[in-house]
Amino acid sequence: MNQAQSGPVERRDEFDDDGTSSGALGAAGSVRLGKYLRRLREGYGYTLRKVEERSLAMGEAIDNSQLSRFEKGKAVPSFDKLRALARVFNVPVQNFSDVLDLEELEALDDEAQDYESLIRSGAAHVAHGEHAKAFVAYERAVELAESTADGLNRLERIAEARWRMACALKAMGKLFMTERELRELLKISSQLPASTRLRCLLQLSYLYRELGDLYLALVLAKECLALCREAGDDQATEAGVLNTMGNIVHDSTKPADAIPYFRESLELAKRMSGHLEMQAMVMTNLGGTLVASGQPEEGIAMLREAHGLASQSGFRRIAALVLTRLAEAMVSRNDLDDARRKLAESDALASRGDTTYHDILFLNAFHRWSLARRDQNGTGEKIAFGRLRHLRPLLQRRFLEVDQFDQHVESARRW
Repeated sequence: MNQAQSGPVERRDEFDDDGTSSGALGAAGSVRLGKYLRRLREGYGYTLRKVEERSLAMGEAIDNSQLSRFEKGKAVPSFDKLRALARVFNVPVQNFSDVLDLEELEALDDEAQDYESLIRSGAAHVAHGEHAKAFVAYERAVELAESTADGLNRLERIAEARWRMACALKAMGKLFMTERELRELLKISSQLPASTRLRCLLQLSYLYRELGDLYLALVLAKECLALCREAGDDQATEAGVLNTMGNIVHDSTKPADAIPYFRESLELAKRMSGHLEMQAMVMTNLGGTLVASGQPEEGIAMLREAHGLASQSGFRRIAALVLTRLAEAMVSRNDLDDARRKLAESDALASRGDTTYHDILFLNAFHRWSLARRDQNGTGEKIAFGRLRHLRPLLQRRFLEVDQFDQHVESARRW
């Protein structure tokens, strides 16, 4: 299974009377899930006995010896136990499914041995769209920082690696895990440079936009912009804030209202050296918005420039997204053959490598579905619909096309 936009995992294990899995995974347990449960418990300051008491009060008994086995990776909890633990620790049960998915990343162990090399290795993986490999490198960097660094330097290193790890999780589509990592970082942000809090708030703004909470996303983005301008020396972050504000405004009002934010963000990004990925991303957003606002010629020119930059620099996700935006532009010009070619090229990029971009694949399938429905192509419509149904459980992201598909399915169910 590819590690991206991962949703609930189907597990066909049997469960024993004590609430542990007796399937293949349960027999060996899950060290990763065990570590995650221990981190949750210690984050709340709970003892094993305290978790037992709270779970019992919620109607699902998890005795401390069971939890100890889970934390040591000797057994995997049943779904009922996981649901109870999710309530105890106030996290979505989806988090546990995502953690189990990450078990498959153990084989991607990074060769780098020291903290600095792991951070550089992770950054290189990110630049090539290999977010699963980046996550592994950053996770290892966190472990090294926790065991070898001292004092404030220790906290700073842990914060840097965990922030990068959260960004990798977000790129992989594990949004609920991302939220928890960022919120844990915010708890210690008062002991760290102000830039750490700013970066965490900005990532949370990105996150809430993707989860569909545009109001909270905009509140956080405005706070970030105020903090950034108060500091006055971080153009890269300011460009990122303006870009996300453009995205939020695009989603919540009219596309044309977002154009000034994207233009200002792009102007800042172009002033700075070494920020080609940000330039390519903002150009993609601006180009797509110009097309949606009735300025197709300028928008298509911007998108083509973004595609050239992304392809040349190896930014696979951006290159795939640009092709999707170009396909949308071709549809608006009724050039359907070219639109289909662009969607096929986007699919090829989005499904290549160690990370599959299921959100882009969903968007492409949605456009094919819409085109087939418009052309009354029953076969094409059924194929695209089947693809959408396959991809939908793999998404935690919310965007317009996801909501439209969900509404269609719900409407069909009522009839």
